[in-house]
Amino acid sequence: MEIAISNLFSDPLHPALIISKTISKTDIAENMRLPKHEIESVLAIMGGVTAEELQIGKKVVISDLVEGDQYEVFLKCLNNKRYYIGEGWGKLRDSLDLKEGQTLKLYWYQDFKIFVILNFPYNLLD
Repeated sequence: MEIAISNLFSDPLHPALIISKTISKTDIAENMRLPKHEIESVLAIMGGVTAEELQIGKKVVISDLVEGDQYEVFLKCLNNKRYYIGEGWGKLRDSLDLKEGQTLKLYWYQDFKIFVILNFPYNLLD
């Protein structure tokens, strides 16, 4: 699988497509809150995502290319202020064995319309 990943991500990644989140105690106990600036940057590039859709939940796929796993989760927004991953977060959190203080990095891969967990070496665009 390493060859496939290195081929897919041989070009530097655009930082505006990356969401980086340090897992908090609240994230472990509840839903994972997302950094507003970073998720809004990604949503602008995703295109076609409405505020109404985020109120009820926008289904997206998060792919772990290293392990070969995929997770369906729902991106949600509360009162146009708080963005978070709701339904599906528990399965993702438990499968990755995420703990408080760890960092989860997600990359919006526009070609395939999925988020990819950045748990492999990559370069950033300058």
